[in-house]
Formats: sequence, structure tokens, C-alpha cells
Amino acid sequence: MNALARFAGSALALALSSVVAIPAWAETDLTKLLPQSIRDAGTLRVVASSSSSPPMIFVGTDARTLEGLEIELTQAVADALGVKLEFVHGTFDSLIPSIAADRADIAVGSIGDLKSRQEHVDFIDYVKAGIGMAVPTGNPKGITDLDSLCGKTVAVLRGTFQEKELAEQKAKCQSSGSELDVQTFSDTNAAVMALRSERADAWSGDSAPVGYAVSQSSGALELAGKMRAIALLGYAVNKENTELRDAVKAALDAVQSSGKYKEIFEKWGQSDTMVDKITINDAWL
Repeated sequence: MNALARFAGSALALALSSVVAIPAWAETDLTKLLPQSIRDAGTLRVVASSSSSPPMIFVGTDARTLEGLEIELTQAVADALGVKLEFVHGTFDSLIPSIAADRADIAVGSIGDLKSRQEHVDFIDYVKAGIGMAVPTGNPKGITDLDSLCGKTVAVLRGTFQEKELAEQKAKCQSSGSELDVQTFSDTNAAVMALRSERADAWSGDSAPVGYAVSQSSGALELAGKMRAIALLGYAVNKENTELRDAVKAALDAVQSSGKYKEIFEKWGQSDTMVDKITINDAWL
């Protein structure tokens, strides 16, 4: 058993639920770049985080269909490759294990391209990401940065970079004689609820969903401190499947060149997070 398969772990058991197929499109000039198994099936299997993180990815009002920027971008990639999509819903921490277990061809869900994750998967990077914090309007606890979280309670999504960062900050707080209570949640809605119900003093998360949640809060929440650009996000693919990795990159290049990439990002108010070019394994951290 290789390292990638061992990494699958117990998270996979929690991950997988309903499968949603999207109609196929005709073959294109890029279809020939795909692995033969995907060409024969005519289907690209995508495991997507069903954790609600609008505007990037979230479950629609029918409680089943995935929507958002990353879903539209993935559809554009499939169109460029001339295949249909088959989405498998999963939790964020199940995405890479799902690739390890061959339950999907690619994973999507605002996955940060981190050097530690590159031990298990390759990334095709397509968006810049940052960290933001939301607090109740008026910022009653005076939260501005990580150091100001000492003595506070902060909400975070399980399995994210922010969870790791807050664990490190908690140790720093303890070394200075203070405490940091880190509450982990499986989706954005739960984190926002903790914040609005005053069970948490702040929520630390990816800048896109944090900013979106503030904009949709009817004035109940505001941003705290400055957004910090920290990483690129991308599709995750099995490191052994370089043929698929390169085909997805070629498709993203085509989507970007056609103007569809910009159109999607502007539609969801994320033009500041667009990348100048699509890259592979361009980890910043």
C-alpha cells in the first residue's frame, strides 16, 4: 500500500453520499489528452466538498445540487475536455482520501495547494486564496490579528489551513499565560451560527466565504483586520495520474484564454482572486 492510499484513513467513511451526473458534451480537441479510461467512460468523476462555503461551492436550495464559482469552473473544464461530470459529495477532510481510494478522478472544494499535501496529490492551481476573519459588527472584542485572539473563542472549519494555524497560535497564547478556545465545525453555516449566537468571538476562514458571509449578514457581521493572501487553491489529482493532471491544466488554460474564466470569477464577485496563469504544484506554503 503506497503513502497516498494509507492517507485515505477513516475520513473516507464519512465522506461520500449522493452522486449527481451532468449531461455529456461532444468530444473536443482536448479530449485526446485524457487517460483512456476517462475517454472510454466519457465521464470525469469529481469529489466536491459539500461543506457550505459560498460563493466558491455550496449546496443549492434543493439540498442536493452543488452550486458556486468552483462548480461553474469545473463544468467549463469538462466542456473543454468533452466529457460529462459526475459529482460525489464529500466533507472537506474527505477530498484527498477520496482521490487516494480511487472514488474520484479529481477533487474540488477550495483546497489549498500546500507542500505537505503535495506528498499525496498533485495540484492544478486556479485561484488565489487569503485568510479573513469575521466578527460581530462593532468588533466588541477588538480582534485585529492572530495575536489578538488570545483569551478569545474562534470558530474554524475542520481540516483547513486555518485550523492548523490556530493550533499554532493556541500554543503561543498558552506560552504567554493565556488561552485560545478553538471551535471546529464541518461547514460555513455552522461557523457563522456560532459567531452570530455569541458562542464564538470570531470566525477565521478563507477570504472568499468569510467576505461573502459578511455581505449576506444584513449588517450583523463585519471583517476584522486585513485579508492575508497566503496560498493558491486548485484541483487535486492522484500523483500517479500525470496524464489527467496535464489534461485538466490544458482545459483550464483554454477556459482562461476564452474569457470564460474571467466571466465566472466576475459573476461571483471574485475578480481579485484570479490568477494570471494556471500552474501546477505552485505551493506558497
